[in-house]
Amino acid sequence: MILIDGLKLNESIEGDTSDEHLPDMEAVQNLHQEAGIEGAQDQESAGEMEEGDEARSDKGEGRVASLVCIEYPGVVQNPDKAIKTLGGLKNIGLVVSEANRRLELRFRPEDIYCKPTCGERHSCSSFVVRVERKRLKASLRGKSDKPEYIHTTKVLGMVTSCFRFNNLCDFQYLPMQKSSDGSNVSIYPEVFFNKLVKSDWIEKKAPLFLPPAVFSRMDLPQDYQYRREASAEKTAASTPHNIIGRTRQRRSHHAIFVTFDVDKVPDGPRDIALSHMKIKFIDKERYLLVEKMFNEDRPIWSKNALNAITRIASDRLKFILPALSYYFTTGPWRNQWVRFKYDPRQDQNAGQYQTLDYRVRLQGGARHKVAAKRSYANYLLPYKAMNWSKPKTSLINKSSLSGASEAKAVEDVEETEEELEKLKDVYLFRKGRIPPYRQMFYQYCDIQIEAVQKLLDGSKASSCSEKSGWFQPGTEEKLRNMLSDIINNHISEERLKELEEGDEMDQADTATESETDME
Repeated sequence: MILIDGLKLNESIEGDTSDEHLPDMEAVQNLHQEAGIEGAQDQESAGEMEEGDEARSDKGEGRVASLVCIEYPGVVQNPDKAIKTLGGLKNIGLVVSEANRRLELRFRPEDIYCKPTCGERHSCSSFVVRVERKRLKASLRGKSDKPEYIHTTKVLGMVTSCFRFNNLCDFQYLPMQKSSDGSNVSIYPEVFFNKLVKSDWIEKKAPLFLPPAVFSRMDLPQDYQYRREASAEKTAASTPHNIIGRTRQRRSHHAIFVTFDVDKVPDGPRDIALSHMKIKFIDKERYLLVEKMFNEDRPIWSKNALNAITRIASDRLKFILPALSYYFTTGPWRNQWVRFKYDPRQDQNAGQYQTLDYRVRLQGGARHKVAAKRSYANYLLPYKAMNWSKPKTSLINKSSLSGASEAKAVEDVEETEEELEKLKDVYLFRKGRIPPYRQMFYQYCDIQIEAVQKLLDGSKASSCSEKSGWFQPGTEEKLRNMLSDIINNHISEERLKELEEGDEMDQADTATESETDME
């Protein structure tokens, strides 16, 4: 068991500029003295401890240290090596500072291919007590009324968090190959370098050793007894017998998905989709609002547009849409919700609602102006976080109740004009505005550029095709080029304004300095 002072741990991490895998040895020695490190071999002397310096607090003798307990799955003979297998003090501090992180333990920390076993954080309320036993001098034993042994106790700290390694370790795949005589030979120096190598290394032959980041998605034993999942029985006919499951099933919420080549569009929703609205407490007012938009405004909508206009939360809207519309997965109206009984393939006016899949081209400074939806730099492997496979508790919040839309409208009065404009940018493309994300799905009618609408008016086709819809082939690419030019021109104008403002400020500062010198 390893006990570490949380306050001292944070101090040592903030001042640590060394290798993250190597602990600060001076800080480790201080932690040993103040918190104490016990191995499994010290169990027989748990009630007896040698006399030593008492733990002192930086803020006074009355402070009780807050300790973090790590139940190390092994006999700790060298505390420094034990901390190194946990990633060093810096890594331990990072894990302790985040509530949902798991502590990784690598039994071979010098091997980069070593798969870790993970310890989960558990709440506890324990105390670390130092017990000292003093024995009466030999010359006074039996000659005095004083007891032979005197025991004193002192509370060193309180343990509120404990990391326990109760899960299985991932599969280990060693970087080794069989030689001609049948023995295993390590190829680690050939596949991993801790220094720069010459460029001619690329042309040399190298062993093929590309293990995955993680072999098993779960580190707890599953008592499935080789049974197939119930949800997989429906797709058993199209799935080979040796495939357990490629990925998770689509969460459709009982919506109807169709492709472009479907013979007939759906006439109405599934009964379970209507009953699902009652189960999820969807009020009639929101349902009628979305129904009115499908019947009076336009027969085809994107979810982002409905969310921005109606201000209905996504967790509510995902149950309303399957009751009013079906979803196109392919074709010109992909990713759009279409009103039941309406077939856009038969109506030429439906061309204005087609989908434009636009990707912002990262040129001319657009990389810094347009944010990505997901940052893979902050990606965590599944095993690094706690409770990633456990079910969450369902909660009923204020926005789930009827009448919440009026209360929401009152709160939205205080929204600034810029916030409202950013909300429209989710589904509208306008001159002078930059898309909020690098990939956007626009409907043609939501591109509010005069040149774009003129291009669409002159590019109509007499028939509907799966690739270009009711427009001539190549229209999509022309639209993307026009949108990219507009964005690049806008970014260039902003740069020039910033440079001009910077020059004016420099001139003003220079003039102020000259006036000061004159005085």
